[in-house]
Amino acid sequence: MSDYVKIGVVGLGRGIDLANSCDGKKGVLHAICDINPERFEVAKESFKRHNVKCDNLLCFDNYDDLLKSDIDAVIIATEISLHTPMAIKALNAGKHVLSEIPTIGTLEDAKNLKEAVAAHPELKYMAGENCCFWGFIHTWKHMYKKGLLGKAVFAESEYLHHLYYDPAIGGRPPVNRAIDENGNPTWRARLNSITYLTHNLGPLLYILDDKCVSVTCFTPELKYEHKPDYITGAKDQVAIFRTEKGSLIKIFIGSGVNVGHDHNFTIYGERGTLETDRNNDFHIAHTFARLADFPNTEGKIDIPVATPFPDYERPRMPVGSHGGADAKMVEVFADCILNNTESPLDVDAGIQMSIAGKYAEMSAKQGGISVEIPTKF
Repeated sequence: MSDYVKIGVVGLGRGIDLANSCDGKKGVLHAICDINPERFEVAKESFKRHNVKCDNLLCFDNYDDLLKSDIDAVIIATEISLHTPMAIKALNAGKHVLSEIPTIGTLEDAKNLKEAVAAHPELKYMAGENCCFWGFIHTWKHMYKKGLLGKAVFAESEYLHHLYYDPAIGGRPPVNRAIDENGNPTWRARLNSITYLTHNLGPLLYILDDKCVSVTCFTPELKYEHKPDYITGAKDQVAIFRTEKGSLIKIFIGSGVNVGHDHNFTIYGERGTLETDRNNDFHIAHTFARLADFPNTEGKIDIPVATPFPDYERPRMPVGSHGGADAKMVEVFADCILNNTESPLDVDAGIQMSIAGKYAEMSAKQGGISVEIPTKF
C-alpha cells in the first residue's frame, strides 16, 4: 500500500459529509457510489465547496462495481438495513470497512459480521460512531482511565433531535426531518427512536470500557397533539441499562419533544463527576468536573475542551459535520490502516452499542420488562 488510503464512499446522503471529511493526505477520496446517479453532481459540488481533493474521481451506481475498483477501503453510509450485508461483502472483496451505525440490526447480523471480520484479520473494520471522536469524549476517557472518577456508578445521556416542524408549536430547527423532498416519510419517521441510541450510549461505553447486559425501556403513554400521521415510530423513549461492571446507564432519545438539537452527558463516579454544559451551544461548550483529588476547588472545574479536538478545527470543516467528529473519525480510520493498529471501535464495540438499542426496543414493546442483552456472538 502507498502512504495514503484510497477511499470509496457508498450512499451519497449522509455519505457526502464523510466524503468531505477525507483529508486528501492520509485518506484520499477515490470513488463514490449511489443507486441514484443524479446525486453525483450534487456530491461533486459539495466536494468543490469544501476543497476535497478527489482528482479522477470514479462514480458508480452499482456497489459490486465499486468493490471491483482499486479502492483500499469503503465507507458505508447507506440506509441502516444495508450496513451489515454491505460490510460483509466489502470484507470478502478485500476492502477495509468504516460502517455507519447502527452496524447491525439483528442477532444474526451480529454473528455474521463477527465471522466475516474474523475471516479477514488482514483488514480493518471500524464502527462509524462519530460522537466517540469528540474532543471532550477523549478527555473524559483519559480522566476515567487515570482513576479520577473512581468506579462509575451511574451515567446518562440525552439525544435531543426534534424530528418535525409544526408552526403551531414552533420548534428548532424549522426543518421537517420526517419527510423527504418529495413528501415521503423518511427512515426517521418509521424508527422507534431508542434503536438509534449509539450517538449517546456509544461514547459512554467507549469511556467506561463496558458492555450492557440488560435493559428496561419505556415509551410515554400519551397522545401527542401535534404528531403527524406519517410518524409511525415511537419518538420519545427512555432506557435504563445494567452493565457488565455493575454500573447503570440511562439513555433518553427525544425526537418528539420541542427542542432543537443537543446532546447531554453525565458520569457519576465514586470519586468524581463529569457533565456537559447545558447553557451554551453544544459545539463550543466546555464540560465540567467535581473531583475528590481536588477538594479545595471552588465550584465545578471548567475543562476547556469542546467537541472539536483543539488542534483539529480544519478551516474547511469548522463546526459542520458533527463538530469536527467526522473528519477526526475518518483520519483515525486511515491511520489504523496505514499503521496497522487496532481500531478504537472494533466489530465488538460496534455490535455492543448497536444491539443494545434493539433489545431496548423489545423491552418497550413488552411494557418495560427487563430484557437480557447478549454479550458474546
